Amino acid sequence: MDRKDLQQVIKNEIVSVTKDGAEISLLVKDFKTQDILYSHEDTKEVVSASIIKVPIMLTALEQVQKGKLELDSLIELKDAGILEDTEVFEYGGGKYTLEELLVWMIIESDNTATNCLIDLLSMETINTFCKKHSLKSTKLERRMLDFQAVQEGRNNYTSAGDMAILYEELYNRTILTPDLCNTALGILKRQRHKQLSLRYIYDDITVAHKTGSLDNLDHDAGIFYLPNIQYYFGAFVWNAPSNEYASKWIGRISKGIYEYYKTNNER
Repeated sequence: MDRKDLQQVIKNEIVSVTKDGAEISLLVKDFKTQDILYSHEDTKEVVSASIIKVPIMLTALEQVQKGKLELDSLIELKDAGILEDTEVFEYGGGKYTLEELLVWMIIESDNTATNCLIDLLSMETINTFCKKHSLKSTKLERRMLDFQAVQEGRNNYTSAGDMAILYEELYNRTILTPDLCNTALGILKRQRHKQLSLRYIYDDITVAHKTGSLDNLDHDAGIFYLPNIQYYFGAFVWNAPSNEYASKWIGRISKGIYEYYKTNNER
């Protein structure tokens, strides 16, 4: 499939889901050439779900860079802070290194670890980091699973374009020291949630990414590493008929884009 054919397929897919009531934001960009393969509403501010955990991680690593924290700093997790959805801290609180909390927050999307880190860093510090990096749509207004905050009109937000900024700075090793960028990318490459952008890709490939999910909402954003092409894929779907609908849509689009780049990569 050539470029124009793929773009038409994606356009048709967007039209189709829009008829079903879903909303889409999509950005695909080759980080080596700066070529944008496709964009649709990529600056639109959307509820972030767990995608917000990427700037939280980078804020923590910035504190390491400033010497205010260390990766092996011990952080206390109190029993009262353990959420019912955790699959990591079921046996109670304790002291965990900063690095371990970062890993669980990203690869398992653990909300208990996330809230512990939000309390450690403060929302103000995280939002200051986002503003400093020109993330116009990204802001943290609540802790994880704080449904009362949502009812009061507070939520967490981002955009496909904002995430592209963060991932490109990580890719270029400019957002933090090269070693800390490698730490962040190393964690993102260990992502265990593969039911979205990797849903229909059978090849064993490296992807540094983070997913997010709420009712009728699924997002996936990150870097796909092919031998000669490294591209950003950010797909955000909300108001979908179901999560299965959203995840399958992201999977189809991702597979088509991957096959296109794979074919060009092998030429």
